[in-house]
Amino acid sequence: MLPALAAAGLALCASAVGCGGAAPAASGQAARFDSARAWKLLEEQVALGPRPAGTEGAERTRALIERELTACGLAPVRERFTAQTPAGPLEMANVWAEIAAADPQKVQAPVIVLASHYDTKRMDVRFVGANDGGSSTAVLLELARVLASGPARPVTYRVVFFDGEEAVRSFWQDPDNRYGSRHHVAELERTGGLQRVRYMILLDMVGDRDLRLTRDTYSGRELIEAFFSAARANGLGRHLGGERESMPVKDDHQSFLTAGVESVDLIDFDYGPDNSWWHSAEDTLDKCSRESLDAIGRIVLLGLPQVERMALRRP
Repeated sequence: MLPALAAAGLALCASAVGCGGAAPAASGQAARFDSARAWKLLEEQVALGPRPAGTEGAERTRALIERELTACGLAPVRERFTAQTPAGPLEMANVWAEIAAADPQKVQAPVIVLASHYDTKRMDVRFVGANDGGSSTAVLLELARVLASGPARPVTYRVVFFDGEEAVRSFWQDPDNRYGSRHHVAELERTGGLQRVRYMILLDMVGDRDLRLTRDTYSGRELIEAFFSAARANGLGRHLGGERESMPVKDDHQSFLTAGVESVDLIDFDYGPDNSWWHSAEDTLDKCSRESLDAIGRIVLLGLPQVERMALRRP
């Protein structure tokens, strides 16, 4: 991801955490977001080391994601593709799964996409991406568990873990970025599935121990307010950026925006003093916190009912 104003050529199993490790939700009740489980998933990713697209680290991360989704009773799909990059062709793969809607009329329900990227940036230093890639992937896996174990909802959720969000070069310049999300949108268009997608909700860099969500100006205002209002109403307002912290952020949601899908990027793009921990060897577990994972997990779950109502109103 990259702030758009700076984008012009500037460098900027038994061991599984698994659904089986938590007590099942009571009938008709949604499970609660478990920040301890999310933190363990973050620790596991960081223990894999760097995880850039096209590497063994990325493959091990895909296996982790597939393991967790399967443990939740979901059927992960590996979406393989070859990306043409400045480093030559790289084999990449998105991983996604769907949580079906309650559909008593047997009609196709609207779809809400919940997404994160799981790759880390290629760098000359050992970059383990605790916050950038790791935190949002851990939170999304836990959100998938909560949604899959609770009562059926009026919309279908597609949870997607994108490969290749990061630029292969040191700087962000199109088309060297968003390989996975651009491919996924193209597949949705090719298969006719895009017309059912009402909204896309992206999580990125949500583990910062001083979590304060940036107001991304590319994101849909109604979508931002669905989550920000829910946060304020439930004592989580301290994790929200104010109007003076608004900025355009280039990220995977842009692939959906270009295709006409209203989207939101829930991201904290102020990481460390003067953002100095972003894309550096300092992006480590000690800069993140379980409390921040808990806050973003709760904010998403609190905001989703309003987003569902919005989706059901749209043609």
